[in-house]
Amino acid sequence: MDQYLDDKKLALQEKICAFVDQELTPEYVRAADQKDEYPYELLKKLSDLNFTGINVPVEYGGAGGDVIDLMIIFQNLARRMPVLCWALGNILLYGNEIIGLNGSPEQKEKYLPKLAKGEIGFSFALTEPNAGSDAAAIKTRAVYENGYYVINGNKMFITGAGVTDYTITFTRTAESRYGGITAFIVDTKTEGYSARPIKKLAFHGSSTCEVNYDNVKVRPQDILGGEAGLNRGWQQEMKLLNQERLMLSSMAIGIGQAALEDAIAFARQKFRFGQGDHQAIKHTLAEMAAELEAAKSLAYNTAWKEVRGIECVKETSMTKYFCAETVKKIVLKGVNILGEYGGIMDYGMQRYMREIPILSIGGGTSQVQKNIIARIIGL
Repeated sequence: MDQYLDDKKLALQEKICAFVDQELTPEYVRAADQKDEYPYELLKKLSDLNFTGINVPVEYGGAGGDVIDLMIIFQNLARRMPVLCWALGNILLYGNEIIGLNGSPEQKEKYLPKLAKGEIGFSFALTEPNAGSDAAAIKTRAVYENGYYVINGNKMFITGAGVTDYTITFTRTAESRYGGITAFIVDTKTEGYSARPIKKLAFHGSSTCEVNYDNVKVRPQDILGGEAGLNRGWQQEMKLLNQERLMLSSMAIGIGQAALEDAIAFARQKFRFGQGDHQAIKHTLAEMAAELEAAKSLAYNTAWKEVRGIECVKETSMTKYFCAETVKKIVLKGVNILGEYGGIMDYGMQRYMREIPILSIGGGTSQVQKNIIARIIGL
C-alpha cells in the first residue's frame, strides 16, 4: 500500500491515525454504539482539522485531494468507528464528490465552500422499497407545475437523511428507464419532506431513514447540474460509483484490520505461543493477514488507476466484491479465535460481525458486482 502514498499522503495518514488514537478509544466507541446518536461532535473536530475539505478543489476552499486521500481517511476511521465514515461520507462523498462531479458552476459556488468547512451535509436518496439493486426502477416522481417540480414518493435506507441539510433525490421525470431520471438538490427544511429513523443491527448513529416526499416543491435550478441536468440523473450516478465502491472497500479493509489486530492481541494473551502446539491458531491468523493484504493491494492498485483516469469499472467492481466478502471471512475467523468472547459486547469483534454485512450490500450488492465483472469479461 505504501508505494501509492507520497509524502503528503503519508502525512495525512499520520494525521488521521492520531485523531483515531486520541478521540476514538474503544470505550468511547462502545458507548457511542449503545447511545445510537449522530456524531455531531466528532464531525466538528474532523472539520476543525480540515478533513471535510480534503477532496474539494482548492478554488473552493479545499485541499484538492483525490480518492486515495479519501480511502486513507475511511480505512483508518473504520478501523475504530465505521459509523463515523457514514457520517463523514455525508460531506466527502455525497456532498463534495457529487457536487464536484455533477454540480453546475452556480451549485459549486454555493455549496462547495460550505462543505469544505463542514458547515453543511448532504444525503443521497436513490434506494426505494421496491428499487434497491435495480436502481433504475425508481417510482418517486417529479412533475413540472407552475414553475416548480413537485416531488412525490418515498425512499428507504437513506443514510443521514434525518440530520443533513440537503438530500440529493433521484426521481422519475420521463418514462425512459435510464434516460428519464433526474436528481434534485432538496433542502430538507422544505415543506412536505420528512425522514423517519430506522432501527438497525449496526452502524448505530448513522441516522438511516425512510424518507417521504409529499408535494415537495423544488425549482428548476435545483436540478443537479442545473437545468442541463434534466433526465441525466442516471449518468450522474454512474460518475460516482467508482469512488463509492472504493470508499466502501476501504471501510471493509479498516474493519478487517481491526478484527486481525484484536484477534492477535487476544491470542497472545490467551495462548502461550512458546509453549505447546497452537498451530491451528497461528495458521488462522496467518490466513487473515494474507487475505487482508490481498484486499489492500487490490483496492489501492484500483484507486491508483482511478486517480490517473484509467478505465477501471471492472476493477472497482472486483475490489468492492473482494474486499467485502473477504473481510466477512476475516471477521468470522476472528470470532472463532475469540470463542465465547467473540459475542460479548465488551469486545469489538461482535460489532465487526454486525457491521461488515452491509458493505456487501451498499453501493451495489456482491451479486451486482459479479454481474458487472461477468459482462465486462465477455460473459
